Amino acid sequence: MCDHSPKCSNEVACRLVLRNDETGLERLEYYCNAHLVSRVWELEAETALEPVGASRL
Repeated sequence: MCDHSPKCSNEVACRLVLRNDETGLERLEYYCNAHLVSRVWELEAETALEPVGASRL
């Protein structure tokens, strides 16, 4: 995956903003477009983290 690096296989990089439902803290993760989609699918199964935004870099 491309976590913590905005460069991935010469694709457009994206920043994903996640919020921890328990603490309310947000964190950033970086993915190429294809890995971003995979990560969002993974998050659907998790209960502690919620995606709150994504943007292209």
